[in-house]
Amino acid sequence: MLQGVLRFSPVFFWLLLFFYLARIPLAIEAYRNQKKKRTIRCRIPTISVIIPARNEAINLAILLESLNKQSLKPEEIIVVDDNSEDETAEIARKAGVRLINPGPLPAGWNGKSHACFRGAEAASGFLLIFLDADTRLEKEGLEVMLNLYLEGRGLVSIQPYHRMQKAYERLSAFFNLIVFLNMNISSYIPALNRSSGAFGPCILCSRTDYFNIGGHQAVRGEVIEDMALARLAQKKGLPVWCYAGRGVISFRMYPGGLRSLIEGWTKNFASGAASTGPWFFLVTFGWVAGAMSGPVDMVKGIAGNQTFLWQLGAALYLIYGFQIYFFLKKLGNFGFLTSILYPFYLLFFILVFLRSMFYTVLLGFVHWKGRKLYVRRVK
Repeated sequence: MLQGVLRFSPVFFWLLLFFYLARIPLAIEAYRNQKKKRTIRCRIPTISVIIPARNEAINLAILLESLNKQSLKPEEIIVVDDNSEDETAEIARKAGVRLINPGPLPAGWNGKSHACFRGAEAASGFLLIFLDADTRLEKEGLEVMLNLYLEGRGLVSIQPYHRMQKAYERLSAFFNLIVFLNMNISSYIPALNRSSGAFGPCILCSRTDYFNIGGHQAVRGEVIEDMALARLAQKKGLPVWCYAGRGVISFRMYPGGLRSLIEGWTKNFASGAASTGPWFFLVTFGWVAGAMSGPVDMVKGIAGNQTFLWQLGAALYLIYGFQIYFFLKKLGNFGFLTSILYPFYLLFFILVFLRSMFYTVLLGFVHWKGRKLYVRRVK
């Protein structure tokens, strides 16, 4: 009996993932649906784009170029140079945008929260749009964001489509997938969806709402400030809307090499997982175990000359590979090869997750961009 339950569990968790990721909300689709039904036109509010940047000279130039090509022009673009050691400030000056130096990092703050808050204090627009420096927008990007905000108000967040150029960048595959699973925004039954956070690379809300909830100052010591800010907004009664950014906004995540990728996911992942609650942690754990069971059964079956076992493993490998490809194509240009070789990417995910647990739970700090960040659990 127990053996039969264990054999069925990989299929059960495979089905659960389809249930919870069946309706990944795409920002571009929501925007198009709104255009079809919108009959009331309202005054377009002023927009302030705020870009926290630390050693982002190359990325910043690309983002500013994309902002210059927008169909909807922002009132102002503010680059907050977070004590960069490269040409970040010079790039901003040449682009003619507003440049702010936030000053030394105060005790108890993380760098990004400090830069975002100083940028918001200096902003004059009705709507604040916080963009990471490694993002870039499609021509209608700001127009889509504005319309999504006007439709639902509150706090809107979009996870950029992940564009990759080098092979190691595809090691982020399962991190992207698990992030969307644990955000609880894509289940088959819409009534069950309630965002558990926000996506840090792109967040927007009104200036009034931002300061009413305390903004980044209220989450100044959080390593994963995006999750904390969204939960603070919900506690204050603001709705939080999250979308996938394909066709609207994209980024090239951790282009600085494998080390930066490992440090970045180490910084984010264990703390984020701890804040998702026991049910989604169980679903994640069960699905990861189910995905690994296929290749493991194949190896055991072939090594032990057990035909049924390796055939069962091959079947599980096939259905999990299909599922991974189906969802990842909505999140980035991971390609078909990533789904074929998924056990290697999944093993990397497990190792980095364990590393993240070691740093965040046992040591209580992580390293990011030359700084030591002390971890506080999101409440």
